[in-house]
Amino acid sequence: MTVRTDDVDRARAEVGRVFCPHRLTPQAGVRNVRLRMAARRAGGVGVIDLDYGHAVRIQPPALETFYLVQIPSAGSTLVRHAGHSVTSTPNVASVLSPYDASDMRWSEGSPHRIFYADRRAVDRELARLLGRPVDDPVRLDVGMLMTTATAQAWARGVAFLADELSQPADASLFDHPQVAARFEQGLIGKLLLAHRHSHSHLLAEPDQHAHPGRLVRRACALISEHHGEALTVGDVAEALRVSVRTLQDCFRRELQTTPTAYLRACRLDAAHRTLRSAAPGVSVTTVALQHGFVHLGRFATEYRSRFGESPSTTLRR
Repeated sequence: MTVRTDDVDRARAEVGRVFCPHRLTPQAGVRNVRLRMAARRAGGVGVIDLDYGHAVRIQPPALETFYLVQIPSAGSTLVRHAGHSVTSTPNVASVLSPYDASDMRWSEGSPHRIFYADRRAVDRELARLLGRPVDDPVRLDVGMLMTTATAQAWARGVAFLADELSQPADASLFDHPQVAARFEQGLIGKLLLAHRHSHSHLLAEPDQHAHPGRLVRRACALISEHHGEALTVGDVAEALRVSVRTLQDCFRRELQTTPTAYLRACRLDAAHRTLRSAAPGVSVTTVALQHGFVHLGRFATEYRSRFGESPSTTLRR
């Protein structure tokens, strides 16, 4: 949805529809806002571009069912949440967990890009990463430094999500539910690995598996059999009842590679076979998406590296 309004009451209502009911107060002496909002969502994640124009104070209750990562592209925001305070700038995002009320003061000229994640999706992805569910609430640190390599990689994923969700109907890569689900898991998983939270210590060190060779053989068999489905490394770890870190550690020790690289190689090989036997009219894009490749440029690069030619060259043979 896209909303533009100068009316405070309408701004409060429209933003409340996307997030939750809240108090919205313009700065002293100002009677209106210049709200500009574009909200997009796919499954358990979403991106909201939000700008109030003027300085405002926003006081939402506990969000209850979702997390927010709020990144100003200019200006600053003072955020008080869960007993902590952070001054958010383009280099420092503010992060709201579902369990506490917040008090935020946005400066004038501080448009935000906001990443939305459903609480259940976060719980599921953490369980995949750990190899077991957790009972305690997942509380993310209120301040997130956006200048690290891992945070920047995650932010590029959010930007890609926003761009694809802005495409017309039937023109987005995320129109395919399996692709959308895989990307959702990746974005949430990367956030949990890139930013500190109440369970980060559990992700820090892999458990030592008693039979790493047996585990890797089972994982390879599962990947080989199901690589054409909406399969992630988290799914493989969950099926084998180990954490993602344990699975990664065993792959490094046994095969000197990662489960992600092994899964990607299986998919590249399958795409290669499909392109070689494709009927007239089949496109490279169709084959790439069919085999789980969302970034078409990256697919072409990895394909050329593995097979010594471009996907379109294979298709023309």
